[in-house]
Amino acid sequence: MNLTGIGRRIAAGLLVAACGALLFGGLSGCGGKKQQGFAGSGTLEATEVTVAAQTAGQILRLAKDEGDAVAAGDTLALIDVEKLMLQRRQLLASVEEIRANRKPVAETVRQAADNLENIEKSYRRISALFEQGTATQQQYDDANTKYRVAQSQLESAKAQGATLDAREETVRASIALLDRQIRDGAVIAPLAGVVTEKYVESGEVVATGSAVFKIADTKRFWIKVYVSERDLGLFAVGSAAEVRVDAHPEPLAGEVSWVSPEAEFTPKNVETKDARAELVYAVKVSIENPPGVLKIGMPAEVHLK
Repeated sequence: MNLTGIGRRIAAGLLVAACGALLFGGLSGCGGKKQQGFAGSGTLEATEVTVAAQTAGQILRLAKDEGDAVAAGDTLALIDVEKLMLQRRQLLASVEEIRANRKPVAETVRQAADNLENIEKSYRRISALFEQGTATQQQYDDANTKYRVAQSQLESAKAQGATLDAREETVRASIALLDRQIRDGAVIAPLAGVVTEKYVESGEVVATGSAVFKIADTKRFWIKVYVSERDLGLFAVGSAAEVRVDAHPEPLAGEVSWVSPEAEFTPKNVETKDARAELVYAVKVSIENPPGVLKIGMPAEVHLK
């Protein structure tokens, strides 16, 4: 073999090596390996609230459906509260009855007070005479007995008024409870977001505490990734990060909102930056005012800037 052939083979080998290096580099940037700054991957999450019925009854109307946007304070559903309203009318009638009973009770108290006043005068007069020796023991004892009976009668009359006061307070407390239950017949959205689940249909009867809707706050998403102790110092609360999802062409601005104070074993279903680390720390990266294309459960990646 001449020197020319050897040179050609060496040149060909160098060319193959160079092409391999270029190919390896391309794979490293496009999926063969994660890009520089990759911190972890997971799925998008958001605050989800299950809205339950606070009053038992039949669902008269559902005002929202799955996928509908809602604002805080929107009426989501209406529950039949007719029976509660009838009970309220009964209690109001009881209040009127109590008020009607107050007049004779007040008159009884007035009469008992007048009677006590007259008997007390007689008692004091006889007591003075008894001390002077001009009234007998029997006269004094009779006056004393009448005086104590009159006192007891006045106290009894006043007790009737106190009983009416207590009854009215109890009835009014029951009315207040019914008022709250009647207001709760309107199921209200506690936050703005999107309806992600509807658990009932119109016409169904629900119990107190039964789930009616689930609402997700889509104004703020987050992703939880797991990092090793070696990289933990890169994730200070408030530091910037990028979140990348396939549904949006541009990286999304994120911020580290929470770092776990305790280590845990690497979750099996989560890809981490350092696959060899046995103990990792959970880090939450939040996305404020995300684009509408984002959905709960979307796979996403976190990259450090």
